[in-house]
Amino acid sequence: MSKLIELIQALIPGFKTQHEIDEAFLSEASDACDLQRRMRLMDRDARDGARGLIFGNQMP
Repeated sequence: MSKLIELIQALIPGFKTQHEIDEAFLSEASDACDLQRRMRLMDRDARDGARGLIFGNQMP
């Protein structure tokens, strides 16, 4: 873990990383089907979030 994140966590005790938030979301699954659904939601959200990124130097 980087020193910056450790410093932020020391200053703000309630600060959670995205990984911790994702793990908590997945751990709330009630069964295997619910876990798979949550994993698909996370994958879809990651794809949708990356859709607006521009790769290279060409504009869309």
